[in-house]
Amino acid sequence: MAHYFASDVHLRGDHPERDRRFRQWLDDRSTSDALVILGDLCDFWMGAREPRRRLAEYPSLRALADFRRRGGSVAILAGNHDHWLCPFYERELGAEILVEPVDRIYHGVRVRMVHGHKLGARRLWKAGMESHAFFRAFGMLPGTVAGPLDRALSRRNERGLLDDEERHLRVYRTYAESCREAADLLVIGHVHRAVDEPADDRRPRMIVLGGWQYRSSFLKIDDQGVSYRVVPDPSTEISANPTAMGPTR
Repeated sequence: MAHYFASDVHLRGDHPERDRRFRQWLDDRSTSDALVILGDLCDFWMGAREPRRRLAEYPSLRALADFRRRGGSVAILAGNHDHWLCPFYERELGAEILVEPVDRIYHGVRVRMVHGHKLGARRLWKAGMESHAFFRAFGMLPGTVAGPLDRALSRRNERGLLDDEERHLRVYRTYAESCREAADLLVIGHVHRAVDEPADDRRPRMIVLGGWQYRSSFLKIDDQGVSYRVVPDPSTEISANPTAMGPTR
């Protein structure tokens, strides 16, 4: 049995390439495998604005539900984009909902898992957007307002991306030091840059799984050990985000 970990897929209808790659990844999994999603399976837009009956029919989510029905294991940790979708994941996908920090032992490897948005690096205005009130309000906005707002927020995120990622990674490294006695491997999401930093005398190995916006990335733990893969998508314009290719330290 192998355990697979992915994060920040950010499924949404206007980015079908993510859905395509995620379903291809699922197709390669055996129902004897266990899948752990470390948050932000769905993007905020999709979670807030898609009716649940339509969300349940989204191809990747149908594929996950089918994987679970056929005997596969699916566990999901809430992210900042999809925290309010956890009841849906549990009901429609049959997923186990995890509460961070999660400490598990896989094939003798002590693993700690967090999404990463609660470790202290996010801006206050972003934390405010994670409330249920904002989630519901955004879902009720007319498309003529929600669309421009979504694009404006995306542009703002892109402008400060490098500084934001570096700030988060500094906080992650400090957090990793606090995990030295508890874990052999710290696995984090939230930051979309793929990062794999080896263990040293201060902290365990730290893997930031990275986002699926421009490529696929996942971690595998089985009786052969720990392996981390970043798979480029030739059909995606990588140059749109120079930090998308990793691992980076």
